[in-house]
Amino acid sequence: MLRAGLFFLLTVPTQALALSCTISFGVTVTHGIGRYPPGTALHGTAEFATRGSFRQEGGATAHLATGTMTLDGQITGRLWTVITTSRTQAADLIGLYAQDVEGLSFVGQDFTGPMAITLFGRRGSWPHDRPPVTQAEWDSLDLRRVFQLHAPTSPDMLGGDITGLDAACLDSARNAP
Repeated sequence: MLRAGLFFLLTVPTQALALSCTISFGVTVTHGIGRYPPGTALHGTAEFATRGSFRQEGGATAHLATGTMTLDGQITGRLWTVITTSRTQAADLIGLYAQDVEGLSFVGQDFTGPMAITLFGRRGSWPHDRPPVTQAEWDSLDLRRVFQLHAPTSPDMLGGDITGLDAACLDSARNAP
């Protein structure tokens, strides 16, 4: 009974959040493939709206989302979750994750994802369960910023460093009367 109650508490949304964001980011390729050798500068976007959240183990909160992530104007995936991790012994992080990626194939290998942006902050720099809302909050996660697109049936990936990130977000739950 105690285990069932604990499971229920861990899966209840941690706070009402109705966040919608439009993000623009730059990537400098560090792990290249095909037409994207190391040093290539790419532009990407992510648009999403959250639709519920639940706590996970290790200080993480998953925020289910609907949206898209696009890289180089032709690689696109369905953004489905935003993960926040804070108050642990490791670095704080915000991760945006897309799946069902289309638009990149190299030597017969389709890179269908996951596709991810991960922003790391120093331990204690992100004290919230929610994703960042303001540009200053996004900027606070500045320890390391990376992009990855994986090929699910091999160890191949396209990876790079995030070189800039501009976010415009609205939390309609905060702005509701």
